[in-house]
Amino acid sequence: QHPKVGLINIGEEPEKGNSLAQAAFQLMQESKEFHFIGNIEGRDLFNDKADVLVCDGFTGNVILKLAESYYSLIKARGIQDPFLDRFNYETYGGTPVLGINATVIVGPGISRARAISNMIIRAFEMESAALNEKIKAVFQHE
Repeated sequence: QHPKVGLINIGEEPEKGNSLAQAAFQLMQESKEFHFIGNIEGRDLFNDKADVLVCDGFTGNVILKLAESYYSLIKARGIQDPFLDRFNYETYGGTPVLGINATVIVGPGISRARAISNMIIRAFEMESAALNEKIKAVFQHE
């Protein structure tokens, strides 16, 4: 109902990070639209400190590829775990690109049929939920 939103950064302190991270921190801290809990460090990516993690696209892609490679490693070692199964890119298919005027899902270039099918499902869910319109409404409100 009220997800905890964290900003991925190199430290928990508000003054940490590059100018983009510092500016994002300030904007997120001032917003009343969501429950901002502050900066999140790499060690908190996979625990329950935050429900939503915000970062730039470059950082997000690095984190996503790291999680995918970790999943491949544990599968190769025969480890089965429902939490770790979430790192299988084919399960979620792709990631929504937010803040534009259309429903867009970006997926790995190595995607096969299962991943592409799940990207289509994700796009349908986003469109059905009118996610872009909800994002626009929040920004027009401010």
